[in-house]
Amino acid sequence: MMGTVIDLVVHHPEGEQLIRDVYLQLDQYARRFTVNQDSSELMQVNQSAAIAPVVVQPDLFELIRKAKSISQDSKNPFNIAIGPLVKAWRIGFKDARVPAQDEISAKLPLVDPKKIILDEQQHSVYLSQPKMEIDLGAIAKGYFADEVKKKLVDAGVEHGFISLGGNVLTLGHSPDNPNQAWNVGIQNPLAERGSVVRVVPLRGRSMVTSGINERFFDANGQRYHHLLDAQTGMPIATDIASITIISKHSVDGEIWSTAGFLPSTTDTIRYLNQQAGIEAVVVSKRGDVSVTSGLTDDGRKIFYS
Repeated sequence: MMGTVIDLVVHHPEGEQLIRDVYLQLDQYARRFTVNQDSSELMQVNQSAAIAPVVVQPDLFELIRKAKSISQDSKNPFNIAIGPLVKAWRIGFKDARVPAQDEISAKLPLVDPKKIILDEQQHSVYLSQPKMEIDLGAIAKGYFADEVKKKLVDAGVEHGFISLGGNVLTLGHSPDNPNQAWNVGIQNPLAERGSVVRVVPLRGRSMVTSGINERFFDANGQRYHHLLDAQTGMPIATDIASITIISKHSVDGEIWSTAGFLPSTTDTIRYLNQQAGIEAVVVSKRGDVSVTSGLTDDGRKIFYS
């Protein structure tokens, strides 16, 4: 679902039924929040760009509001108005291509998050420019994971985990693990899938990884990754291969694993050290591993205080 493999583990007498319920919950979210189905709730907003505001359900409104707030910080590349550029490049699909420069230039005025007009009273969203498009791909899975965790906790689940691709959210610890944690590996972005660069013992926290190795294509003797720069319309120029965020809430991990893709590892560590409740593991294109101030790296495992 959602272009990835979903993995759920639930320790509970009614675990199988809870997993069925979670599947239905995720399916409903995926249908409502996607930009790949014209009938979705989000696409109703996009299709009404420069025509009329669209009233959306409170959860979608709050997610858009949160994402817009982060997007307006020009210090970072997170941008929910990036939709027109994403559709121009089509990275991750079979028809991915390098758009012509004049096409990119025409899209740049459409990716300004300040042109998303929100009405707190009506819960309406209005895109003020024709052909603007919101894309929640950099935040939605984190929100979904947090909501699933709430559902499981309310049902009395004390031990389990939710894995939505590169997004892992844990409940308690593994009952089978002597160190009372879920040992979660960080994919080595410079090696074959399944190769782990570090292991993080997680207890009730979220871990989200974004990397230039996840979605890309090769053309003209060059590799183009899916993390786009709204200033240039091109893939972000950086010395970073992947960023892993450790946080309480998965939605924050989603945001900062994209927002942290600055030009250099040094810039990223400095910037993320300023964000409350956010810790990061950054792997450079040379394979160097750096961590924020709340983490300890012993070369195999990473621990948080």
